[in-house]
Amino acid sequence: MAIQKITNVSNTETTQEQWWITYNDETKIILQGPFQCSGRTSSPHIMVIADTEEELLTYIEENNLTIPSEEY
Repeated sequence: MAIQKITNVSNTETTQEQWWITYNDETKIILQGPFQCSGRTSSPHIMVIADTEEELLTYIEENNLTIPSEEY
């Protein structure tokens, strides 16, 4: 199990195999993701990168994060 929590998200690179989100630490609302895609991300918010979707969903649940609905 490999979870990486990044607080200074500046041009952070992910691979096509990794799952990731960004969220607001104060509101606990997920702003981007969960995604599985490669690329670079910069954000003033927290980023979490996981090896599997299951690991990421467990992190979301354990940290009481909210995935907004489509209407949000």
